[in-house]
Amino acid sequence: MQKSTACLGRNEAVGLLKKAGCDDNVIAHCMTVSKNAKEIAKRIKENGYDIDVNFVEIAALLHDIGRSETHGIFHGIEGAKILRVYGLEEKFARVCERHIGAGLTDEEADLLMLPLGNYIPETMEEKVIAHADNITSGDKIVDISVTMKGFERRLGKGHPAIARLKELNDFVEGLTRRQS
Repeated sequence: MQKSTACLGRNEAVGLLKKAGCDDNVIAHCMTVSKNAKEIAKRIKENGYDIDVNFVEIAALLHDIGRSETHGIFHGIEGAKILRVYGLEEKFARVCERHIGAGLTDEEADLLMLPLGNYIPETMEEKVIAHADNITSGDKIVDISVTMKGFERRLGKGHPAIARLKELNDFVEGLTRRQS
């Protein structure tokens, strides 16, 4: 039987992070991402968009649960596996798989030797969580430019992932602005 967000609270989600073996730094990061993602989702909802704020809060808490197994690129895949074992709805696992940067294309996933799959955030909730993660360094909120510079150092200037990162930022930030 799968657990839904209706029966999974913040404390229970933090308990799952601990049960999986996440260290205190990962938990602090997840808590910051969750708080920020919830605030972003609330602003989006206030602007009249349909978004599940409770799901965003809980799924953002769990987005890095795979770091209990690895801190590499596979942490999203590992997190999805863990959440499936715990019996959470599939949408939680998809957040883990799709939160890295602004997602990974099929070609990038293949180059990284990830299993075949869709790693681009699709739902508004997935996009908000990926964005909140992108503007969180450790347990501090940073400007998207900091994240983009880090991507440039690792991937090289002009890499398509950087453009996707900016596009995701602009999309989510656009939804949070008050409509006139």
